[in-house]
Amino acid sequence: MRRKDVVVGTVPTQKKRQDAVRLRGHVLLCLQGFRGKGYSQDFVDNLAGIHRDLAEYPDRRVEVVERPDDVCGACPNLALSGCTLNGKGSEASIQAQDRQVLDLLRLRAGESVQWGEVLDRIGTSLTGDSLADICGPCRWLPLGYCQEGIERLRKEKALSEQAEGYSE
Repeated sequence: MRRKDVVVGTVPTQKKRQDAVRLRGHVLLCLQGFRGKGYSQDFVDNLAGIHRDLAEYPDRRVEVVERPDDVCGACPNLALSGCTLNGKGSEASIQAQDRQVLDLLRLRAGESVQWGEVLDRIGTSLTGDSLADICGPCRWLPLGYCQEGIERLRKEKALSEQAEGYSE
């Protein structure tokens, strides 16, 4: 059942790009490892649109939340009570995970930041190895996609900082 108050983030338009994308804390990390897989085709298409938009527009505003977000809007596990992926209590567990991620990134629920800043914070605050403590029972964690994505982000950040050092 799709919640009416959760906006599905599909292919962006110029008008939509002005609006902040609402993302849960843990989804900030999931986006680092997204490889076109998910819980349903609608979910994958939605997440792919959001992923593509953020990659193309790193200045895009992101409102970080601890509740169902624009990604969740297309998830078949979303109910009026929130996430039901792992049965009763899933939403409370996911909210705790969201808070943990936001704390690590020094962000607050409701805060709006540019996607590029989120990437900078991930790259300086986390390593791929950090995910075992944060994402514990996530079914996607053993695939290693998110760890690889975060390590790639850290490597790109280090190379960028190194290049800046040469230009000074």
